[in-house]
Amino acid sequence: MKLSVEFLGLYGAADVTARKKVEWPPHPDRLYQALVDAALPEDRPALAWIEQQPPPGVDCGNAVPLPWGADGCTFVPTNYPIKNGADALPEFRNKQARQFPIAVPEGPVRYVWPADPPPPVWDSLHRTVARVTHLGRSDSLAMLSIETGAAPCRWTTQDTGSIAMRVPRPGRLQQLDQAFANGQRSPIAPQVRYGNTAQQPWVAGPWEGMVVMRLAKPIAVEHAALAADALRRAVLSKLGNAAPLLAHGHAPHMHMAWVGLPNLSEHGDGTLLGLAMVVPKDCDTTERAHCVAAMLTVDHIMLAGVRFNLTRPTAAMSLHERTWSRPARCWVSATPVVLDRFPKGKVSAEEIVAQGCERAGYPRPSRVTLSQNSALALPPAREFRLRKPGGLYAHVALEFDQPVQGPVLVGKERYFGLGLFLPHGARTPSD
Repeated sequence: MKLSVEFLGLYGAADVTARKKVEWPPHPDRLYQALVDAALPEDRPALAWIEQQPPPGVDCGNAVPLPWGADGCTFVPTNYPIKNGADALPEFRNKQARQFPIAVPEGPVRYVWPADPPPPVWDSLHRTVARVTHLGRSDSLAMLSIETGAAPCRWTTQDTGSIAMRVPRPGRLQQLDQAFANGQRSPIAPQVRYGNTAQQPWVAGPWEGMVVMRLAKPIAVEHAALAADALRRAVLSKLGNAAPLLAHGHAPHMHMAWVGLPNLSEHGDGTLLGLAMVVPKDCDTTERAHCVAAMLTVDHIMLAGVRFNLTRPTAAMSLHERTWSRPARCWVSATPVVLDRFPKGKVSAEEIVAQGCERAGYPRPSRVTLSQNSALALPPAREFRLRKPGGLYAHVALEFDQPVQGPVLVGKERYFGLGLFLPHGARTPSD
């Protein structure tokens, strides 16, 4: 069983052994406590199944810590019992130092158990996962989902592992219930050593992750490039004159990409459900933090004089980062690819796209297929509007010799809303 956690912004949770540091990755017992908190009474017995399983593998990227307060501390009013009426107002209470470590996660976190639960347990876990609103502090909003099957993980249990994580053991649910009934903090769960498995069965791409926002009102997919450009301008407006090179892209190195996310679920109509900022790897951590913070404050874009509000993403398939980032050998374009140049002589359009893949940071594909018609029941390429007219563009299917991790963005306009690919097998019932 695979349980994915996608953070809707920043992540905040203190390491129990060092309160000024962020706990990363989130320990399996922290996830288990979130499930216990969200479970309905009739679904709580199913949580005992998790206790009986071996500790899960954990797959995740890194998390970039953000500075908070002075030396990691800030002074806040206490919530101790009120002794007199004046203490009812926070400004008159005594203040004490508290730690609120926060970080910017690099993509979702996935917990993988080797076995799948039986159908009744699966149904209960599915309902419980849908009720979880946060992982860590209450301001660490998250969206959870589960799938059957297994997957390779970055962190696995090893006797000589480099880090220790708290994991739920048999009797943990009863232990938590007893602590709650007695008004006590939850006792610390036992720890297991985890090691980093360096080998990956896929080729890593040049992108680190996506920050997704949902459109309150859908936009026609043909305007994906214009909508992405509107998001870029909205974020730059929030950043002001101090906008870093990572945001505006006036530099030779990689910078943020802006994309529209079509509704590509089984019964989707292809309209844009959301917009996303795609973050490159190995970028300046401070610049990245500023860009993510600005993105999360954008509440609307303006397109052709019309206001389109932005909200937090829902559980829709197209708004999940993992939909676009899972490794695959075969990819099909969700928005057309704009060729880097026009075919000339013996250099075919397919060769230009293959070279474009290498230029964008991916391995050379073994097969490239171009067509005006989409393999995803989207409008023909000629109906899409370009940010700058005059380019040659088409829908593309790519096949690599080995799995490539997404997001996959290819072509001349890959930073500006076009050339986004969907991995083969992404449109599954589990999404």
